Amino acid sequence: MSFLIIGTILAIFGSASCAWGDHIENQVFFILGLVLVAAGITFACVGVFKNYKAKVKKKNEKVNTIRLALTALLLALGAALSMVKVFEMPLGGSITLCSMLPVTLISIEYGLGWGLSSAFIYSIVQFGLSFGAVFGWGLSPAAVVGCILIDYILAYTSLGFAGLFRKKGTVGICIGIFIALLFRYIFHIISGTIIFDIWMPEEWSSPLLYSICYNGAYMLPEFIITMVVAVLLFKAPQFNKLVESNLE
Repeated sequence: MSFLIIGTILAIFGSASCAWGDHIENQVFFILGLVLVAAGITFACVGVFKNYKAKVKKKNEKVNTIRLALTALLLALGAALSMVKVFEMPLGGSITLCSMLPVTLISIEYGLGWGLSSAFIYSIVQFGLSFGAVFGWGLSPAAVVGCILIDYILAYTSLGFAGLFRKKGTVGICIGIFIALLFRYIFHIISGTIIFDIWMPEEWSSPLLYSICYNGAYMLPEFIITMVVAVLLFKAPQFNKLVESNLE
């Protein structure tokens, strides 16, 4: 538990440092923030998965060390890519540089349980990266709690469902990624309908329709990008062999 607490604190401070460095255009704060976020993710991974390692036989310790290291690397990569905004949409929201794919790969590589746990950690990191923005939107305390729960914890943790059909080959993996991204989209729609409906422009008559369009404007392009890259990635024999070696 102490590792998880330390990791969360480091990730939050790192996220704040990134945001501050970006605000004042100071690369030192920005780079320091990325280092703290990476360290925080590593500590959090150790905290969540250390009990798992204790249950594994000694001959498998090296394999699980690699698993832990790869998980931390993919989470850090996903967090870094989420900060690379390819395009800002007119209604709002941003298309990132395929930031969801690294998180989905964890579940595909190591299974649903490990994937959901990793995605949960990623949701905490994403909240940390948006900490200042969430509390700067002027939402009521109840709306802030709802936003954190739906837009971050549930939405990003749902990316862990990508490994749901990982034993069904490339088609099953693509279906799993589709479901994971669809779940995230649905959670954002729910949040937009019940929490952010107060921001709906007057020319829109339906909060649900506005939320579908608002979130779809950036989620659909990112969804397409993620699926295309995933298909290309799984066409590589080396990657398929790596995934198959971890199927249980």
